[in-house]
Amino acid sequence: MKLVFSIAELAITWILVPILLYAGAPFSAALGMRIFGTVIIAGSLFLSIYSALVLYYWSGRLPTSFFGPETTVQSGPYRFVRHPFNAGFIAFIFGLGILCGDYWRLLYVAAVGAVVALYSLFQERRAAKSIDSYEEYKEEIPFMIPDPRRRIPFDKSRSVPWQFIVASFVVKLVILFVLPSKVKNSKVLRQRRPFVIALAHQTHFDGPLIFYSTWRYIRFVGTAIYVDRLGLLGWLSVIPVRRYAVDTSAIRQMLATIKQGVPLGIAPEAARSWDGRPLHTKREIWKLFRMLKIPIIPVKFLGVQRLWPRWSKIFSIGTSTVEFGNPIEADDPHLEEKVMDFLGKEDPTFRLPYRNYKHIEKLIWRCPSCGAISSIKGFRSGFSCSSCGKSWTKPTVNEVIQIHDKIIPGSMGLSFPIKDEVIFNGTKVFATMYEDHAIIGDYRLDYNLIKNSSIEKSIEPVFGIANEMVSFVSTTSALMWQEVVDFQIKFRLMKENYHTDLWG
Repeated sequence: MKLVFSIAELAITWILVPILLYAGAPFSAALGMRIFGTVIIAGSLFLSIYSALVLYYWSGRLPTSFFGPETTVQSGPYRFVRHPFNAGFIAFIFGLGILCGDYWRLLYVAAVGAVVALYSLFQERRAAKSIDSYEEYKEEIPFMIPDPRRRIPFDKSRSVPWQFIVASFVVKLVILFVLPSKVKNSKVLRQRRPFVIALAHQTHFDGPLIFYSTWRYIRFVGTAIYVDRLGLLGWLSVIPVRRYAVDTSAIRQMLATIKQGVPLGIAPEAARSWDGRPLHTKREIWKLFRMLKIPIIPVKFLGVQRLWPRWSKIFSIGTSTVEFGNPIEADDPHLEEKVMDFLGKEDPTFRLPYRNYKHIEKLIWRCPSCGAISSIKGFRSGFSCSSCGKSWTKPTVNEVIQIHDKIIPGSMGLSFPIKDEVIFNGTKVFATMYEDHAIIGDYRLDYNLIKNSSIEKSIEPVFGIANEMVSFVSTTSALMWQEVVDFQIKFRLMKENYHTDLWG
C-alpha cells in the first residue's frame, strides 16, 4: 500500500502540479528561451531520475514521504546535496516557466520552491528521528545548492557507480530476450542488512543473472587477473582478490562494504565448474564467511549449464531458473554443509542434452572407450573419437558427467609420457608430462614444488611454485594438465595439504 501511495504522490507532483500551474499558457517563448528552458528541463529530469535510481538501488525505497529511505544515502547526487530529487523538481517547474512564455507564471516557481523546501525540511525531521547517522550527514552536506568545499568523496563501498545502474538496466534487458529466467525466493534479498550471496559458479551467465534478479547494489568479489584485464568489472565495483595469497586489501574492502550495509557476491569455489557440478572449496572460504559475520544466501542457477558450459565458446538462447536459498547465519555449525547442499542440488535440465557439443574435447580430453588422448572432436549434435571411431550423439548433461568421470585419472589408467603442444612465454613448444615432473620447452616443472593450480580463461593451466607462477596455453586441454598433475601430486606424491578442485 505504501508503494501505491508513493506512486500517487509522484504522479501528483510531476504531472498534476505542472498541469495546474501552466494550463492555458501560450508556450510562445522566443527560440533562445525555448532552448534555455529545454536544457533546464532535460537537466532537471536527469538529476531527479538519477537521484531516484541511486536511492532505490541503495535503500530499496523511493524519494517520497510514504516510502522514503530508512538509511542515509551518500551516493550519486546525494554526495553533494541532501535533496537532489526535490531540487530537480524545482528546476523542472522553472524550466516549464521559461518555455511557457508567460513569465508572470514564474512567480509560481517561488511559491512551489518554498513549498518543496518546507516539505524537504519535514522529511529531514522525520529522517533525523529514525536514522542515527542523518544528523552527521546533515551537518556535512548542503541542503539543495552544492558547495565545492562540502561533499562526500566517492567510495565504492558506500556509493553506487552510475556504470552499475546502467549495466543493471542493460543486463536486465539482454537477459529478458536471450535467457528469460524465473526467479525463486528473491524476497530474501529484500532484507536491509548486508549478506553474502554464495553462487554456484557455472557459466558466464551467473553474474548477469544476479543483476537480473535484484535491484540492489551488490559488490561482487572476483579474481584480480580478470578485474585488471576487464575495465568494466572495475567500473562495476568488483572487489579484486589476488590468488595464491592472503589479500588483506580485498578483505578490508569487503569489511568496509558490509559496514555500509551493501551485500557481497562470492563464488565459494572461486572457479567455474567444467561439467556443472560444484567444485571442492578451500577451507579458507568458510573462514572468510564466518569472519564476515553476516548471513549467507546460496543461489543456484538451473538450466544454464547446457546452454553455455565452460568448455564451450558458444552460448545458446534458452530459459533458466534462478533460485535463492534461505539465509544461513555465519555462526551456524553446519554452514558449509548447508551451503554446498543447496549449490549441489539436482538440476532437472541435466537430464537433457547440451545445445551444442563443439569444443567438448576441452572437457573430454581423451576417449572413454580407447583412452586415446586428444582424439575427441565435438560437433553440434555430439562428439566422436578419431582413434577408435566411437561416437556419442546428444548425450545428456548427466551422461557427459559420467563420461568425464570415466576418463579422469584414478578411473582410467595413465600411460606416461603424455605429450602436448603449448604456447609458453609467447612461443609454441612441445611439452611432456611424466610421473613426477613435466618438461615445457626447456623448462622443468617438478610436481613436488607445486603449491597450487588453477585454470585461467579456460585454456591456460597455472601452477604456483615458491616464487613464480608457471602458466602456458595448452592446445589439447588445460583441464587435462590440471587433472593429471593434481592427481599425481595428491595420490602419487601423497601431498596431504594440496587442494584440488576435483578431489578436494
